[in-house]
Amino acid sequence: MHALRRQSSSIQWFQKGKEHAFTILCGIALTCVVAFLYLFQPVLLSTLDLKIYDTLLKSRSGRAASGSVVIVDIDTKSLEQFGQWPWPRYRTAHLLDKLREMGAISVGVDILFAEPDRSSLRNIQKNISADFNYTLSLSGIPRQYIDNDALLAEALRKGPFALGYQFTFGEPIHKICTLHPINVLLRKEDEVPDSLNGLFKPSSVDCLYQPLAEATPASGFINIKPDQDGIIRRVPLIMEYDGRFYPHLSLAVLLTATRPEQMLLTVGQAGTESLSLDSVEIPLEHKGSFLIPFYGPQGTYRHISASDILNNTTETREIEGHIVIVGAAAPGLMDIRATPTDPTMVGAEVHANIIDAILQGDFLVRPKAAVLYEFIAIVFFGLLSTILFVRCKAVANLTFLFLFGSVAVILPVFLFRKGMYLSPLYPLLAYASNFSVLSFLDFWREERKLKEKTRLQLSTQETMLETISDITETRDLETGNHIKRTRSYVKTLAEHIRNKSAYADSVDDAYVEHLVQSAPLHDLGKVGVPDYILLKPGQLNAEEFEEMKKHTQCGKKVIDTAQAKLGDASFLRVAGEMALTHHEHWDGTGYPNGLKGEEIPLSGRIMAIADVYDSLTSGRHYKEGISHKKALENILAKRGSQFDPQLVDAFMEIHALFQAIAEQFADDRVNETLQVGMGFVKAATTRPHPSRSPSERGSKGEEQNL
Repeated sequence: MHALRRQSSSIQWFQKGKEHAFTILCGIALTCVVAFLYLFQPVLLSTLDLKIYDTLLKSRSGRAASGSVVIVDIDTKSLEQFGQWPWPRYRTAHLLDKLREMGAISVGVDILFAEPDRSSLRNIQKNISADFNYTLSLSGIPRQYIDNDALLAEALRKGPFALGYQFTFGEPIHKICTLHPINVLLRKEDEVPDSLNGLFKPSSVDCLYQPLAEATPASGFINIKPDQDGIIRRVPLIMEYDGRFYPHLSLAVLLTATRPEQMLLTVGQAGTESLSLDSVEIPLEHKGSFLIPFYGPQGTYRHISASDILNNTTETREIEGHIVIVGAAAPGLMDIRATPTDPTMVGAEVHANIIDAILQGDFLVRPKAAVLYEFIAIVFFGLLSTILFVRCKAVANLTFLFLFGSVAVILPVFLFRKGMYLSPLYPLLAYASNFSVLSFLDFWREERKLKEKTRLQLSTQETMLETISDITETRDLETGNHIKRTRSYVKTLAEHIRNKSAYADSVDDAYVEHLVQSAPLHDLGKVGVPDYILLKPGQLNAEEFEEMKKHTQCGKKVIDTAQAKLGDASFLRVAGEMALTHHEHWDGTGYPNGLKGEEIPLSGRIMAIADVYDSLTSGRHYKEGISHKKALENILAKRGSQFDPQLVDAFMEIHALFQAIAEQFADDRVNETLQVGMGFVKAATTRPHPSRSPSERGSKGEEQNL
């Protein structure tokens, strides 16, 4: 016995080990899939990663704009007063003069002046002469008012101004441009080639109008490339063009205001790492890009209408000592950018966020080893979730999921508020996907076990029912084929009426299954009938017939007792109905309760037809079977009296199936059991019995109803 137990335990351990090995392999495979996705960054997941970054940025508390940057808008109010855009450049010159006079320490103009001003009187004179062959006289007009570009150039020379231009990529276009490079020292790690600095290298430039480019003290490129979802999160602070370094307009404005003594660009093996302005070290990403820590939506910075500056309605203190960005904010001027904090932010406010972040030393940085950290986190969370799933139960696993999921979220949030960005997406994906998929596999495996267990239970139940029925039928000298036939008849008739509208609400797959399970028990009560009655070869007398009729109530009682012990089982309820009522007649003349019409449960009405058909076509120890045709005539003759008329009609539609079943499960008339039983009956019936005499016989009609 102990050896058998040890062997059984060893088998269970081996099976458990196989299941655990399969689970671990699945967990490792899923972790590898997530790691693969991380390395190749599919669009859907990378976009989701960007949205997580945006959420972290907007939740970054304790930060506010410094107030050092002011935005002067060429807005709707300005256009209403001074006319449509573009303005004559003398008006832009007036605006810049006033800002200089009010004490702005640096002014960046986020407007591209690539062509001469067509509204200059000199240019108007040239156009009229070319188009109309007419010379417009400009005599008497002071020379300084003839050329608007000259007026703007003169204003630019006097103040701390920076203009913007556009770098282009692709086919090089050779132009003679005046740009303003910056002097940057390079610091490279060992093994980094001298020719490599990790910066964008444009092929050409969309220049400023040459007189303006020569006049302005500083300039910078205004290129801003959004991420794949159209959102601006970073800008390149510096680019290399024709062997020189050039700043972004925001950086050019900042350099004009702060005038650092030294700028140092650090380049590592992975690319640019930082740009130092004296003691301020600005972290850079790939290609010299700067992550913009936006401080809020549009309107976070002070906005002043250009018309208020030109009308002298703005107090000097609002400009004095501030960095000013001049930009186009009117809706029709199309200088609208989508950012993490606002989908409709004007370009000038983007510049303001960049400048303010550098002034405050408020930076966001991706660590150099961020990819390595995140990859390790993916592997760690993937393998950890697999091990915990194997070792722990469902509740513990769910607890660990919330625990480690919280850690994977809270830690990046904490680091982000400290200025360091590590993505929680892929580690969370590794843990969640392992938990979900392994749970599904475990559920699938357990479901298969449960189905197999249920199948074995149903098979055992069916075998037990057949065994019980066999005992009953053996006492009645009938073969087990009676059970098979009646069950098949019931199933065939029930499946046929299931498609009829009259039975749509009462007959479904489950009910048919219950009927099939219940059919073998319809004559269970015969175990309570005395042998001298049950095995009598001839007709029963009235007293014997009354005793025989009790088998319906006896069967119902046995089934009710089983149902009380097993709880509510639908098939036992149907079995009880069938056992009790399969001898009731449609006209109310049946037994045991004389039910009439639809008072008789459907299960009893169906079994009545199946049982009588089998009784008519099969031989018994007291009679010979009749033909299929005569059985049909017999049943049809009792339509509406003994049988449900609708069920008889349904039966007649498929009677050929009944005949096929009868032939398939036909009895062997020369049966050893029958011969032995007949000998027993002969012995039993030769003895006198106090309850009857040989002259007391039941009628043949009565016997057919048994």
